[in-house]
Amino acid sequence: MNDKCVSFNLDNNLFRGRIVRLDNVINEIFAHSAYPDNIASAVAETTVLGVLLAGLMKFEGLFTLQMQGNGPLSLLVCDVTSDGKVRSCAKYDAKAIEEAQVLRKTEGEIEPAPHWLGQGSLVFTVDQGKNTDLYQGMVDLQGKDLAECALRYFKNSEQIDTHLRLYVEKENNLWRAAGILIQKMPTDYKDSEKENDLEELWNEDKILLDSLRQQEILNLELSEVLFRLFHEHQVRIVGDKEYFFGCRCSRDKLLNTLSGMKKEDITDMAENGKITATCNFCGQVYSFEVGELLKH
Repeated sequence: MNDKCVSFNLDNNLFRGRIVRLDNVINEIFAHSAYPDNIASAVAETTVLGVLLAGLMKFEGLFTLQMQGNGPLSLLVCDVTSDGKVRSCAKYDAKAIEEAQVLRKTEGEIEPAPHWLGQGSLVFTVDQGKNTDLYQGMVDLQGKDLAECALRYFKNSEQIDTHLRLYVEKENNLWRAAGILIQKMPTDYKDSEKENDLEELWNEDKILLDSLRQQEILNLELSEVLFRLFHEHQVRIVGDKEYFFGCRCSRDKLLNTLSGMKKEDITDMAENGKITATCNFCGQVYSFEVGELLKH
């Protein structure tokens, strides 16, 4: 199975890492939404980044990565549950994107997601349900790609040295995406020589990570990728987790949401006595009679 996140440690546990590849998950997402290539690439990257970040955390519930901007791509969302369900979607202005590419003469090119998002924010939340505090992190969207945007969060908010790369490919109308990151683990070194040795090891591992080619991470077993890269740095696999597409929408959830609206709002939304709604994640269409909503 190619939809997996592998956890690993390096250099006698001085550093930790995650490596992810998503094949079936990405194409299942796109089976429900006909995105243009620029948006599809952004959704694929967001999904991999979401799984990578969720894989760093211990939680029972829902992890959500969300990016909002003032550009023609106004929203990117990825949900990852603790039992491995993944869903993603985007909101965008297709006409504005097409006109911008015609103006810049970049038709057919896939441009980085931050270019389309414009000014905005990257937010992630961990929701573990009732009677728990909602954990949230946020950073301004700044960077030439989504990897740089995420790294700004680790640097400015978490103050954790992190190195990250994302990969997306479309071939024969099928998409594949992958990502890898490494992080420094906390140490209590007070000896300057040990600190220098640590920094040297960290720089070596970053260089090795940067040497990873797209064709390797998208085609080889993830364990083989790790041992090819880090065999001289005591790489040790400590776990893995499989992921699959899964939407959390339901008729009951939407019924409760709509029935909680004001009567005049419900009647304004109705056409021919019905309100029809489509899930942005899975494309499921739900239809409700106005009377059903008013009585609920």
